[in-house]
Amino acid sequence: MISNLVILAFIVGGLTGPVVIGAIAWSKDLRLNMNWWKWLLTALWYVLLLFFILLDFTFIGEGEAGAGWKALAFESVLMLLLGTGLIRILFIGREKV
Repeated sequence: MISNLVILAFIVGGLTGPVVIGAIAWSKDLRLNMNWWKWLLTALWYVLLLFFILLDFTFIGEGEAGAGWKALAFESVLMLLLGTGLIRILFIGREKV
């Protein structure tokens, strides 16, 4: 049985390819000096974002809408803080024009 969550997972998985291609182009355009551990941190942040989105909408789909929305609010703040830290790390050692 295909549920809405399965459809959401397929959409998220299908959009991961363009996100990776866009991240590569974005890093080149901003002249970021990316090495393996910066790519690893970026990939971990993205996987955590996907996990939180799928987790929260699973809560909502299972009838626990209150818990899903509260978790989404908390995780949004957490991901904003982690993303800000990641951006600061990525911009260290940036090539100047």
